[in-house]
Amino acid sequence: MITIRPHNPAKAYLQRYRYALARYQSLARAIVELRETLTGTTQALRPDPVSGGGGQDRMAGVVARIADMEAELSDALADLDAQLKEIVAAIEVVPDETQRAVLTMRYIEGMDWNGIQARLNYEKTQIFVIHGRALVAVNQWLQTADENGL
Repeated sequence: MITIRPHNPAKAYLQRYRYALARYQSLARAIVELRETLTGTTQALRPDPVSGGGGQDRMAGVVARIADMEAELSDALADLDAQLKEIVAAIEVVPDETQRAVLTMRYIEGMDWNGIQARLNYEKTQIFVIHGRALVAVNQWLQTADENGL
C-alpha cells in the first residue's frame, strides 16, 4: 500500500534552501568564468593595429555582452541571497533551540536523519517529533507572514 503524505508548506519552503544554494553557487561560478573569459581575451590581444573590418567594434560588443551577462547574474545572485536569508530567518523564529538545530541540520546542512540522530544523541522517533513540532512553528510563521503580506 502506498501512503500519500499531505502537503506541508513549511517543509516545501525549507527544502528550497538547498536548491537555491546550489543555484547560487552555480551562478557565482559562472560570474568567475565570465571574468576569466574577459581577462583571457584582453590578455590575448596584441597591440598591432587592426586594419579595416571593424575588429575593434566586435571586441567592444563582446565585452559589452559579457558585462551585461555579469550584471544579470549578479542580480540573480542578489535575489537568491535574499531567498536564502529569508529561509534562515524562518528557522530563527522557531522558539525551541533543539527544533532550530534539527531544521538547520536537515534543510541548511542537508543532513540525513541518521546524521541528525547521531549529532544530537536522540532516538530517531524523538528527532521526528522534534522536526514535526518545528514544522508546525514554521507553518504558523508562514501563515502569519502570508496574512500580513510579508
